[in-house]
Amino acid sequence: MDLSMRSAGWATWSPADAGPASGVWVLGSEFTSLGGTFGKLHQCMSEIHMLGTIDAVFYETPLNLGPGAGITNQRTIDVLHGLAMHAESWGDAMECRIVRAVNQSSWRRHFLGGIKRPRDPLTGKQIKVDLKGLAMDRCGEFGWKPAKHDQAEALGILDYAADALGFTPPWRSAVPLVRQFGSR
Repeated sequence: MDLSMRSAGWATWSPADAGPASGVWVLGSEFTSLGGTFGKLHQCMSEIHMLGTIDAVFYETPLNLGPGAGITNQRTIDVLHGLAMHAESWGDAMECRIVRAVNQSSWRRHFLGGIKRPRDPLTGKQIKVDLKGLAMDRCGEFGWKPAKHDQAEALGILDYAADALGFTPPWRSAVPLVRQFGSR
């Protein structure tokens, strides 16, 4: 899962399935209480669990937001960490075999391959790469059509999780990572 209040990406797959199911949940807004946001995550995860038992939960580690991390506030930090802890708690309550936080750079390296950041020819500084766009592009290579980058990133985390659990899912058998991503 790629957890956030306004657009939480989710993806699920079982070895019995031909491909993943995925989407985006809106867990709240600036007017939603923290408890309401975490309760909505619980509800959404439970609904998917009713469709098929969830055995493992992988979610992106919340970014360390704070001084020097750009524009943020305490509520954003509370929401991101609270969602992560609620995913952990839900996984434990449902007796999932594995509940694991995944570092953003780890799943991206696995899903996107090596990313060579180009340099500006005039300044020599590295140019910012649109990693969210690259996740959307990679999903397209697998034949998936995520509606938002949060869904694409959840699919990337799912792909990482399948590999971490020793599975070669059908999409990996059909479309190996054959190129290095650069700038878009």
